[in-house]
Amino acid sequence: MKSNIFLTKVLLSIILSTAGFGAHAFSVDDVTYNGLSADAAQYLSGNDSSATINALGGSFAGATWTFLDKNEAGSSTEIQGVTFSVGLGTTSGGYTLSWDATGTPGLPLTMDFVFVDKAGPSYGAYLFEAEVFTSNPLSGTGTFDISWTNGGNKTPDLSHISIYGRAVAGSEVPEPGPLSLLGMGLLALGFTRKQLTS
Repeated sequence: MKSNIFLTKVLLSIILSTAGFGAHAFSVDDVTYNGLSADAAQYLSGNDSSATINALGGSFAGATWTFLDKNEAGSSTEIQGVTFSVGLGTTSGGYTLSWDATGTPGLPLTMDFVFVDKAGPSYGAYLFEAEVFTSNPLSGTGTFDISWTNGGNKTPDLSHISIYGRAVAGSEVPEPGPLSLLGMGLLALGFTRKQLTS
């Protein structure tokens, strides 16, 4: 009986693994930033714009997205005193993201951003949440893979990459260090002891 159950599980896993072979394999792992996969992803038809990115639901919903840059645009938009620039990397499937404080409040900035890779009639939108941008370094790198196919069952050529951002409210709040906590605890203990002996 156990061997029949085991055989059934093996056959089921083979069927499931081959059923997905050649199918659309769109995934959060298709795009990375500084070595980490996206937090969420959506596969969409048409062209990306501020309106289409702001209309996305799920993890993408919330505060307004601002267009920051496109690798072919030649101009960047400022968000909370920081200007971003996205470009293709030196290797195929790579990209760079750089930033500079051009106003106030400036850096550091905690921001969600959406990376878009547009190919053929479709594009992928990849969400990276609560990324911290500082004055050292002033750039980061990522990778992208176009995992969908066109009507001819071929991977379409890259049209462009672009990014959209939104600042995260209540950026990093400094936490008390271990010595501060120890000091406060000892002070409270001393105060309590003094109250008990009085």
